[in-house]
Amino acid sequence: MSSLIVPVALIEKITPHPNADALELAQVLGWQLVVRKGDFQVGQKLVYFPIDTVLPLELSERFGVTRFLSKQRIRCAKLRGEPSFGLAVKPDDEIWQVGENVADFYHVEKYNPPVRVGAGDAEAAHPLFMEYTEIENMRNFPEIFAEGEKVILSEKVHGTNSRVGMIEGELMAGSKAVRRKRPNDDRFAANIYWFPFSLEPVRSMIEQLGQSHRQVILFGEVYGSKIQSFHYGFKGKLGFRAFDLLIDGRYLDWPEFVALCAQYGVETVPIVATIPFNLSEVKRYSEGKTLLMQEDAHIREGLVVRPVQERTDPKVGRVVLKYLSDSYLFGEKTDYTDQ
Repeated sequence: MSSLIVPVALIEKITPHPNADALELAQVLGWQLVVRKGDFQVGQKLVYFPIDTVLPLELSERFGVTRFLSKQRIRCAKLRGEPSFGLAVKPDDEIWQVGENVADFYHVEKYNPPVRVGAGDAEAAHPLFMEYTEIENMRNFPEIFAEGEKVILSEKVHGTNSRVGMIEGELMAGSKAVRRKRPNDDRFAANIYWFPFSLEPVRSMIEQLGQSHRQVILFGEVYGSKIQSFHYGFKGKLGFRAFDLLIDGRYLDWPEFVALCAQYGVETVPIVATIPFNLSEVKRYSEGKTLLMQEDAHIREGLVVRPVQERTDPKVGRVVLKYLSDSYLFGEKTDYTDQ
């Protein structure tokens, strides 16, 4: 999914702004917004435009927010010291129902980072070499997990999405959306997307599983100083951490995935905590230092939150959601994406 959703929502809570008498803090879904005092009341219906929404100029002029946008893109902001994520306006039509997506009505678009030009190594797609699950932002869907439901909080590693696998006996590798050609000289360590195959535990696991399964795909994150702004101590080299495994059309439950990786010695993304679900606790755990390095550690990008056992939900499909830390959202400088 990971689509643009501009929902009709309700103001759940309003509190005073600690540093400004003319402003208030409004809670909408899982987001905090800074609004003018008196503009909204608890329980009031509104339209919420999330961060990374691109507004047409005529719309931003009507809302009076053009000067606050970055090339018409809604970004995170701090107003008198308090974070504000997105834009809230009163609905154009009062018959709209809570939960309705009105993105098409306003002709808005989702910001798409410019694609980093690759080396021309795209390979023909294979129907069984599937892309990874599109992960929605938990703050847009805070109700997906039931209060108290046991959830796994893993660190969201700031790198590039990688998939390596064996499909019908053939080794394959790729970025999130593009299958990549196998290096002619089989120097996997020199190729970002084939790099995981240079790690003996990864290759051993995939090749052994591939002997008895038609489709084996290991999903993970390749990281290092050449990938993104966070290097995790891997200066001049690459690292890899796995976060999911698909076998013959089925994603393994988290305990099964971790056990299988441990059996082969494949490193997984760090587990930050396993907790009964509570949105405030998720927010708290999203902050802090990365667990991928000890000394001079930089901030944690955020979390990936999932249930212990695989399940789906009609709103998001497969239930795996991300929660980016406030620190990352305000300090993030990388606007490129790998396809």
